Order: sequence, then structure tokens, then C-alpha cells
Amino acid sequence: MYYLGKEVVTVKISFEQDATLKPNEIEVLVRAAQLSSDVTTLLTTLGQLENRRQTLPVTVDDTVVLLAFDDIVAVEVFGDQLTIHSQTKDYTVRGQLKTMIEKLDNNNFIQISRNSILNLDKITALEAEFSGNMTARMQNGLKLTVSRKYLGDLKQRLGM
Repeated sequence: MYYLGKEVVTVKISFEQDATLKPNEIEVLVRAAQLSSDVTTLLTTLGQLENRRQTLPVTVDDTVVLLAFDDIVAVEVFGDQLTIHSQTKDYTVRGQLKTMIEKLDNNNFIQISRNSILNLDKITALEAEFSGNMTARMQNGLKLTVSRKYLGDLKQRLGM
């Protein structure tokens, strides 16, 4: 039982696996006897979850910049320095790639090498290399090497 709006309602929650959906897709169906204010409240809440803008706070000098996940193209690590590539600018901060992967816990990001992650929505092309690796061309012109170790995961996430 949940308190939605002004009255207590019974909400039944179940899970149904659907292999026709993509790995980063979730379909939610709300069933009720009628469209009530409680149902409308629930639909509004679910809609807000879908439309929330996720941001990554990045401290540059004395300023905290909030980068929208949608604006992040890729993240690379060199030693203890992370370079966050956005659509328009690169930000260099101290940190670990592992920590950044946790912060970008979002279905659009995937690790492609020991030192890189990228935003799947920002890939414009994948090119094969002689070594068995691939090069990912990104919307901002960045080229990243996808190592063989991570290539299978990338292909699966892209539906290849």
C-alpha cells in the first residue's frame, strides 16, 4: 500500500523479461481500473524520472562546472589525470577511471580500453584496425581506440 495523492492505494509491482527490448530500454506499463488523480500523479513521477537531466560536477580551478551526461563525449585517464571530453571543451581533473565509471552509471557509457570510456550516443563511426582493435570516431572529432578486450561488449551494446 502506498500513499499517492490524498488516499492510500494498492500498487502491485511485477517484472517481466522481454528479449525484444534493447539492453538500455525499460518499458513501464501502468494499469488501473480508471484514470484517477493517483494514476496521473504516478505517471507524472515516472515522467520526471525519464526526463531528469543527469550532471557530473567537475572542479576546475576554483569553479565547479556541471557537465550534463549528454554533453560528455568520452573520458580518458593518463596516470592520475582524467581528461573529460565534452562536445565543446576538454576538462582535466585528478582522479581514477574506475571512480568516473561509477559516477557515469548510465547506460550510455561503456569502457572501451584500460584508459577510456565513451558515450555510445556520440559515436559517428567505427573503423577496423589491422591489430584487431577498432577506432571509434566521435561527434567532436575525437578518435579513440577500442581494444579487442572490450570490443565484444561494445558490439553487443550497439546491437552489432
